[in-house]
Amino acid sequence: MTGIETTIVTALTNNFIGQMIKSGWEGINKNELLNKDVGQLIREGKYLFLREYTQRYWERHGMIKVLKMSKPMDLESIYVNVKCLGNLVRDYYDENLENKYRESKQRRFNFRDDGKKDGLLLANQEQYLMVLGDPGIGKSTFLRKIGLEALKGKQGSYQHSLTPVLLELKNLKENEINIQALIEEEFKICGFPNVEKNISNKLEKGELLILLDGLDEVPTANVYNVIEKIKDFVDRHHKNRFILSCRTAARTHLRRFTDIEIVEFDDQQIQSFIEHWFSSELDRKNETAKNCWELLQKEEYKSAKELAHTPLLLTFLCLVYDKNQSFPTNRSRLYQDALRILLETWSAEKRLPNRGLVYENLSIEQEEILLSEVAYQNFVADKLFLEKGEVVKQIKDHLKQNLNAPQHLDGEKVLKTIEIEQVILVERARDVYSFSHLTLQEYLTAQYIYDNDLIEETVKNYVTETRWQEVFLLVAGLMRGKADKLLLAMEKEAHNYLTTPLGQKLVPILQWADEMTKDSVDSPIKPVGRRASAYCHAHAYAYAIVSANDPLIHDLGAVNLTSTCAYVGLCSYNTAYVIARAYGNAYREIFAISIYGSVRLVNLLAQYRIVSKVNFYQLIADLEALKQIIPDDKITKKHHEELADQLFKMWNTAFNLTPELLNLSLDAISEIDKHYFYINRLILDCQKVAINISPTVWQEIEDRMLRVP
Repeated sequence: MTGIETTIVTALTNNFIGQMIKSGWEGINKNELLNKDVGQLIREGKYLFLREYTQRYWERHGMIKVLKMSKPMDLESIYVNVKCLGNLVRDYYDENLENKYRESKQRRFNFRDDGKKDGLLLANQEQYLMVLGDPGIGKSTFLRKIGLEALKGKQGSYQHSLTPVLLELKNLKENEINIQALIEEEFKICGFPNVEKNISNKLEKGELLILLDGLDEVPTANVYNVIEKIKDFVDRHHKNRFILSCRTAARTHLRRFTDIEIVEFDDQQIQSFIEHWFSSELDRKNETAKNCWELLQKEEYKSAKELAHTPLLLTFLCLVYDKNQSFPTNRSRLYQDALRILLETWSAEKRLPNRGLVYENLSIEQEEILLSEVAYQNFVADKLFLEKGEVVKQIKDHLKQNLNAPQHLDGEKVLKTIEIEQVILVERARDVYSFSHLTLQEYLTAQYIYDNDLIEETVKNYVTETRWQEVFLLVAGLMRGKADKLLLAMEKEAHNYLTTPLGQKLVPILQWADEMTKDSVDSPIKPVGRRASAYCHAHAYAYAIVSANDPLIHDLGAVNLTSTCAYVGLCSYNTAYVIARAYGNAYREIFAISIYGSVRLVNLLAQYRIVSKVNFYQLIADLEALKQIIPDDKITKKHHEELADQLFKMWNTAFNLTPELLNLSLDAISEIDKHYFYINRLILDCQKVAINISPTVWQEIEDRMLRVP
């Protein structure tokens, strides 16, 4: 046995001794149990059922192996305390869910965090507990954890001295159901002697913790019968404690039971789970958990982290990271695998009856097509929360339009089955649904666009809408037959923007950037990179000119001004001084930073040969001379302005920047960035994640990027 098993066995056997003495079991030498060490009794071959029971219970309920785990892991080593809500949000109608979601400014739909309590605390408080939750949220694991804690007695977190027994309700297929007989059978399997008589005694005295797992997994034809048997059994043996688990969408209200719902993991729970998962000596040495967690914090993996709030999908992510020590750049494959886990793998591994079909001959592939159409239609309409009637209609319409889909299906039953069995669509409030994860809706939307060849249409209509960004990245990852079509469509929209009134104002700046960089053939930076650097330089100056005379900027406090200076100084520190020019003596230090920053910038431009036609030696000499006359605090505002004008003129002359090139308002710069430059950045991002691109096509796109066609 492992160290943790030995600890648990010791706790279990000691707990059982007390319970056996209390129960007065026949054939037990109580004095011997009290006066001898348990380990010694086991070594002598006496009362072997003690060790046999604990070992068998541990093997049955103390290990976990799901998805593609190569070997089982002990539950205690990876368990993270679950948190629960007492009031179920889904029981109430809320017409403002869409607004609440947008105000929350996060990707998660399940953004209620108020009133959460520790699951074990609630299990200790309530004699009859109904544990609800979505598939993969950890209901079964929670019940097994409570059972193990109960077996530890005083050493455990469960405060009631009871013997646990766990029944998996999916096995209740027969019409004749005898719950007591099932409990007795479970004890026999785990090695208990004199089962029939002693279980009757324990039930009578209220000494059992009865864990009933998976009410929703009972075969449909037998659900009502099972519920009635459970009600009768609980009434007859009301002194015992009962914990029943069920998927939220399939919940049944039982009179004695208090309903609680396990909620998604928060960030702290995700991090704890990852630390538990990667806790081997090798992982600790290589800081695997730390590296995995930090990777999930990066912007490009924000959608993957969204999946991590569901424990089952977090387990999947840990398995992926364990195999590759990273997450794939092509996130489409990652989300496709996650979707398949919800659609079929989880149910198959739990060996649920009739789970190969969603509902009467609707195959998994047909269901995925159906879901992708629902996802796309509502994403186009910018609807994330959907009324039940609308979803049912979309399901019916899809089935009618698919010749090979079963036509007799009830749309409402299909929706309910998808919710109960797979939790891809979730009822967030009464008759209000959403996809369980925004990531899944985005992936299914991308799948629909790819399957139906809607790439050019989608680019034309939505390429500059930021909420579509992840969809475009996923489309790029799905295009196995080259992503050229997507990138060329995006490039076309970028070029079309230059024909708009605002785009026309950008044209001279792009032409200037092209002219200033085209002869730098010996630069280690690609031409498009040099053009981007040159534009950024001009952009920063334009921003600074407007900022210095903008009344709103004048009203900002020092902290905000510092942030503004940092932004416009991203490419050229001396632009910050142009803002400072409007403030007189208050920003002497910015002038010094501007001069030193300008010298540093010029050295970089010269080192990497980003621009040509600039006399860098003369410019550096002029800046060094100006650095010698940095003013003190006593200088007049007029003198400040003269120095600023001198610096600005020196710089613009060296780079051939004319007032016409810099004549852009703050609003104009912002709009240009949201359209033209956003598209170009998206092209680069899609190129990185695409799995198949023609080298020739990409080279042509890169050569044309940030140039006037």
